[in-house]
Amino acid sequence: MASPDPALRPKQVSWAYRCWTISGGLLVALGVLYVVIGVVMSGPTLLPVGIGVIVAAVGVAFIMLGSKAFLGDARWRSSLAALTLVVVVMLLFLSFGIPILAFSLLAAVVGLFGSLLAFRPESETWYATDDPDTPSNPTRS
Repeated sequence: MASPDPALRPKQVSWAYRCWTISGGLLVALGVLYVVIGVVMSGPTLLPVGIGVIVAAVGVAFIMLGSKAFLGDARWRSSLAALTLVVVVMLLFLSFGIPILAFSLLAAVVGLFGSLLAFRPESETWYATDDPDTPSNPTRS
């Protein structure tokens, strides 16, 4: 599958990429903050440090998948949309038990908004563009 032309990229795709990058950066920063809080505070350190590492890893995944989806590969866009939805739902439930995760939830919602922008009709037609030189359904003679 050929990549769509970057010169014809709609604004929604650019804004989706910005949302994914901002969300990923915020999640990485919050993950580092959770690790620091876990090390500094008294009491058990494994839970906050572990949560911080997971949140930071999800942030890095948002940034990496977002950059691949920004280049025009619809598979990465779909994977990132599923990841953002799952992360938002998980953080929604986890933030009731650990209230500090509400900040991560807000950062993840920004990424989910980016995924919604990537599936707007203008973005959808750009991602669905195939190279006209390659046959989509070759026939045998």
